[in-house]
Amino acid sequence: MLWGSLGINKVLNEMMYNSDVYKKGVKMQRTQIYFEQDTLQDLKNIANSLNISVSEFIRKVMKQEIKKKKEHNLNSFITNMKPIESFEEVDATEYVQNLRSNSRLLND
Repeated sequence: MLWGSLGINKVLNEMMYNSDVYKKGVKMQRTQIYFEQDTLQDLKNIANSLNISVSEFIRKVMKQEIKKKKEHNLNSFITNMKPIESFEEVDATEYVQNLRSNSRLLND
């Protein structure tokens, strides 16, 4: 018998480390992080107060931080955008309205 010959703990460990983990249809990958004891205790306390696992809490915090970084990068990109030299003196609103007024698709 498989369970008896390998031992239940060995089988469970093999299943845990050699299988893909899915959460809500999203493939998850296992990783390992080292924390100082006081930081880990703070994480456990916060996660416990939210009724979620430490892993789930870390995932949520990391997603928020990544989202902020992406938004900052996008805002920075837009702020630093400059028009093409040939359009520097062109009023963008007037230009677009002129295009729309001459459009066969919009005026038919």
